[in-house]
Amino acid sequence: MIVAAAWPALGWMSAARAQPQKPAARSVRIGILLTVSPGTSPDATSKHRFVTAMRELGWVEGRNVTYDRVYAEGDETRLPELGGQLVARKADLLYVTTNQEALAVLGKTRTIPIVFSAVAGPVEIGLVKSLARPGGNATGVANIGWELGGKRMQLLKQVLPNARRVGVLVVPNTPSAMNEPQLIGQAAGTGVEVMVAYVTDGELGTAFASLAQRQVEAVLMTHSVIFMRQRKRVLELASKLRIPVIGHRSEIAEAGALLSYSSILLEQIRASARIADKILKGAKPADIPIERPTRFELVINLKTAKALDITVPQSVLVQADRVIE
Repeated sequence: MIVAAAWPALGWMSAARAQPQKPAARSVRIGILLTVSPGTSPDATSKHRFVTAMRELGWVEGRNVTYDRVYAEGDETRLPELGGQLVARKADLLYVTTNQEALAVLGKTRTIPIVFSAVAGPVEIGLVKSLARPGGNATGVANIGWELGGKRMQLLKQVLPNARRVGVLVVPNTPSAMNEPQLIGQAAGTGVEVMVAYVTDGELGTAFASLAQRQVEAVLMTHSVIFMRQRKRVLELASKLRIPVIGHRSEIAEAGALLSYSSILLEQIRASARIADKILKGAKPADIPIERPTRFELVINLKTAKALDITVPQSVLVQADRVIE
């Protein structure tokens, strides 16, 4: 089943579900800023999904839209420079995914529309004035991510009720780092010791060495794009310790985590495409409310459970939206 959110005021705007009109005859230019290298997932995959969603709305590459893609090759310090290149080439609209990408292009233009699909805390980071009325040239879809940390901890306790030491991977100076460990600790209760391991400069080996020394019995990822990008490395390190991982995106369970609980990224990308479609037809970003997901997905990987000799209770399996066998 798909679980409805507990925040009714944060639902998808009904206007975004309206039937799209036929795109204008003129050809438009959309700049796409990517942190990673060409072909690298998940960022490149999310951008590809955006192009696909735009095509479904009638925007066909080579016919009425040109995509100008630039790649930071994994170096976030290059994002402002690359964002400036897209602006200089006079894009009609800029599409980004993450906080860093959004802030990079916002620093280069206050006039070209910016659409984002997975930003955390857009008001808190100064990207928009409010969720209801963004007020500037940026709008899109905000994550509900770190807010689900407690739910992931609860699911872990249901699967491993005897676990007493749980590691939590945290990237410093992120919205997740400021809020999620506290929610996880509250959900863990007094019977579980939560051990935070900070991941700086993407260095996972040191974090896992610390968790191994403290003999954790499971690892929770906090909501960070870094863990999504490096999910294979996270799972590789966890596998050596023979401990399960709880992920913050469905793609992480698909890659081998024991389970994940999250909003559905594809739906966020499609929503951002609908917003872009509106803007290209004349709507102003300042007047388009920020959307947030209302559907969440629990994915359980029984292959991983079997490999780790973990029996997932039936009470948890019946909650799953997808089971990987």
